[in-house]
Amino acid sequence: MASTEIFVLGVAHREAGVEIRERLQGSGAFTTEALFRFQTAGVLDEALLISTCNRLEVVGTARDFKAARERIEERMCFFSGLEPEELLPTVHFYTGEEAVEYLFRVAAGLDSRVVGEAQILGQVKEAFREATLFRTVGPMISRLFHKSFHTAKRIRTETGVASGRVSVASAAINSCREALGDRDMAALSALVVGAGEMASLLASHLKTQGVVSLTILSRSLGRAQQLASRYGAEVRTIPQLGEALLESDIIFTAAGGGARVLIREEIAPIHSRRGGRPWWIFDLGMPRNVDGSVGEMEGVTLRNVDAFSAEAEESLERRRSEALRADVIIREEVSKFKEWTSSLATRPTIKDLAFQAEKARRVELQRTVSRNDFSDKEIQALDAMTRSLVRRLLHHPLMFTKSCHRHWRAEFNLGMVRRIFGLD
Repeated sequence: MASTEIFVLGVAHREAGVEIRERLQGSGAFTTEALFRFQTAGVLDEALLISTCNRLEVVGTARDFKAARERIEERMCFFSGLEPEELLPTVHFYTGEEAVEYLFRVAAGLDSRVVGEAQILGQVKEAFREATLFRTVGPMISRLFHKSFHTAKRIRTETGVASGRVSVASAAINSCREALGDRDMAALSALVVGAGEMASLLASHLKTQGVVSLTILSRSLGRAQQLASRYGAEVRTIPQLGEALLESDIIFTAAGGGARVLIREEIAPIHSRRGGRPWWIFDLGMPRNVDGSVGEMEGVTLRNVDAFSAEAEESLERRRSEALRADVIIREEVSKFKEWTSSLATRPTIKDLAFQAEKARRVELQRTVSRNDFSDKEIQALDAMTRSLVRRLLHHPLMFTKSCHRHWRAEFNLGMVRRIFGLD
C-alpha cells in the first residue's frame, strides 16, 4: 500500500544556504500543529518535523506522494515569501529505502556539518517526542525512528566516527581559535547568549580552553543561573545586554525563538565606547541572532553556522575510514527495516487465515459438544486437542505466507493463499 511508503522532504545545509533556511524557520511555515492539520485534511498519514540550525525536514507517509509534495512545497513558498524558482531547487525529496537511509545518516550525525556530532541525535529524539505528544505519528514512523536511534547507537559504539570534535559548538570554538590567531583565548572575556543545550556546550568548551571571564546572558534568569553555577560564570539578563557587550571580547549567540539579539544600530554606540577593542562574534542561532551588517563594522569579526564548514570538512577527512564502517552498519539496518516493511503486506492474510481457522474450530467444537453428554473435563480436553490440531495444520501455510514477501512473486503467492483458503 502507498501509505506504508516513507518520504523525507525539506532543506538542509548541503543544498540551502543560511538565508533560505532562516527564512523558512523564521516564517512558521512548519510546526507540528501544521502537520496535524495536513493529516486531518488527508494529505498525510503520519508526519514528523525535524527542525535544527542545519535542517528543516518533514518525515512522513502519504497515499499520494505527488499531492503531498506539492502541498508542502506550496506552504513553504507561501509562508517564507520565497519564489518557487528560488526555493525549490534547494529542496530535497527522498522516498522509500532512500528516505530510510537518509534518516539513519541524519540521526547518526553523518549528514551534519561536523561529521559524527552527538547533538543531532538528541534533536531527532526531541522531534519524535513532540510528534508522539501531538499523535501525528503511527506504527510506521515510530518504528522508523526507533530503528534510527538504534542505528545511531551502533555507529557510536562500533566505530570511531564520533571521536574528537563532534558538535557545532566545538566547531565554533575551533573557528574562534583560528580567528584569534596568536591571541590567547583564555585571557579574553567571553559572553554566551542563551541558556539551552548549545549554550551549555559552548560554556563547557570555553572553560576547557581556560577562559576565566565568562558571562551567561539569557531571557530566563533561572536557566542562566543554573548554567552559570555549573561553569563558574557571571549572569546577565536581556536588559543588561549593553553592559555585557561592553565587557566582552568574544561573543557566542545561541538564543532560541528566532530573535535578533545583536542589531547594528543598537550595538554601534557600545562598540564605540570600547575604544577600538575588537569583537569576535559567532552566531549559532537559526534563524540568526545577529544582523549580517554587524560584520561590516570596523574591528568586528562575524561568523555564522555556515562559516564552520571548514571544520566540518576537516572532521570528515579525519573520520573518512570510520564513516565507511558506519555506512556498512547503515546498509545492514536499512535492509532489516526493509524486511520489516515488506512483511507488512503478509499480515492481513495471516490474520484472516488464523481467524478463519479458529472460527471453524469453535463451530465444530460447539456442534460436537451439543450432540454429546461430555463432562467439563472432557470438553476441556477436546478444546485443547482441536487447538493443537489447528496449529499443526496451519504451521506450513502460515510459514509460507510469512515468507511470501521475500519472493519476487509475492503478490501472486499471497493471492493464491487467499484463493485456496477462501479468504476473500
